[in-house]
Amino acid sequence: MRSSKKRLLWGVVAIMAASVLIIGSAVVWKNNSELFREFRSFSVKIVNKSDYDLVSVETGILQSDSSGNAVASGSKDTYDKKIKAGREKAIKPKLRIDGEGGIYLKYTDSRGETVQKTVCSYTEYVSGYSTVTIHNDKVEVQEKCH
Repeated sequence: MRSSKKRLLWGVVAIMAASVLIIGSAVVWKNNSELFREFRSFSVKIVNKSDYDLVSVETGILQSDSSGNAVASGSKDTYDKKIKAGREKAIKPKLRIDGEGGIYLKYTDSRGETVQKTVCSYTEYVSGYSTVTIHNDKVEVQEKCH
């Protein structure tokens, strides 16, 4: 009888421990933890620190051609709403990839100037995230993608 009480006690402890782990994992996942964020579908946060509104933002896949040059693959997504000067916006482009490649971001500002930057230098799964900070004279990219 004593042995069955110990087994019951250990069973209850195991169930409680499993419950804590499951609930803890759900809370971490829901709170957009950095740990899981890089394995979700790719997103890009655009921080517009320039003096100009962004009038169009395109994201797309870059892959190598037969000569090894990076070329657009045809998979692209366009965000047509303005991102005003001094504002930021997170975008989740709908992209797909066959094999491996990179992700570019091309934007046009209210002056009509167009700039293209690689925002994910390597991906196989179009997952992870990048932060693109746009200034008047430069563009900074921080990437964490797969």
